[in-house]
Amino acid sequence: MSMNLTDSTTISNDQQRGNGNYFEPVYDGLLIVLCVAVIIINLFVLLLYSKRRQLHTKTNTLLVSLSISDLIMGLCGIPLYIACNAVREGNVCIAQLVMFRFSAVSTMFHILAITGERYFSVIHPLQYINIVTGQIILRIIAGIWLLSFFFAVVQLSWILPFGFFSRHPTKMTASLIFNCVGFAVFFAIPFLLMVVVYVQMFITIHRQVQQIKRQQRVSLDFSSSTNTFHASHTQLRALFIFSIMLVLFAGSWLTWYISLFQLYINFSFMSEISMMIFDFLRLGVSFINPLLYTFLKNDFSEALKSFLKNRRKNLDITISQTTGTTHGHWKQPPSRSSL
Repeated sequence: MSMNLTDSTTISNDQQRGNGNYFEPVYDGLLIVLCVAVIIINLFVLLLYSKRRQLHTKTNTLLVSLSISDLIMGLCGIPLYIACNAVREGNVCIAQLVMFRFSAVSTMFHILAITGERYFSVIHPLQYINIVTGQIILRIIAGIWLLSFFFAVVQLSWILPFGFFSRHPTKMTASLIFNCVGFAVFFAIPFLLMVVVYVQMFITIHRQVQQIKRQQRVSLDFSSSTNTFHASHTQLRALFIFSIMLVLFAGSWLTWYISLFQLYINFSFMSEISMMIFDFLRLGVSFINPLLYTFLKNDFSEALKSFLKNRRKNLDITISQTTGTTHGHWKQPPSRSSL
């Protein structure tokens, strides 16, 4: 069976290498396919962002930072998880643990930052330009990366002295406190806060849409009302995408925290098969996130269509030029009798 994505207190008393082997050819083969898909989709997001200046918005800058975090998960996190299952070597599993802690904090706070940016845009549109500046966005991104890195490596202070597979009481106690703080500060509180904020934003946009409809009934100027309605619809669609991202993240990572805490009560809430499924879904968030905003978010979707259209046009030109060159090359010279 595949080892759950928990911390270093989950395995055996051996400080250097765990007992047994958790490598499953079919399951880990699917993880390899997922790993490749995560790398490709996030590289494509970065390519689109670099090629299309219209994507250089504050929201998309936060999304690209999240995409880089997801790309690191594909490049390092998933391979380290597979390797830890296969070789059960302490240093490899420690590296995998650090990567997943980093991803848990990074993803949650990127979504929190996106939610905050959208909140000021919807609830306080007049103050938005002055409050949410480009420099503020860059500072928030830098803070997210520093905080994620710090929280991921701070646990090494009690893991390295005892070893990844040790169940020493001191290490178990430190891990329990760490997991409680992590669950509260980096999961539960941000999630509940975002639920309240999203409900407020949806209500506000719904009121705007209803107001626009009432204005259209009594006004003959449909052009301005239509533009406002389109803007509200675009915001509503973006909020729907981000709320899906939040629900997927919370649902997949909640099972991870459950698997952590059940270690301390010696009771399993979920079977090994169900944990493997949730582990796969948790890793799949790094693929689903860019897929959602690439194909569903209006500006990314338009940029994608434009990119594919230009690529197809360039390919047709290349084929046409190649065909013309080939025909010219094989054209037969005139015979001597015709001279």
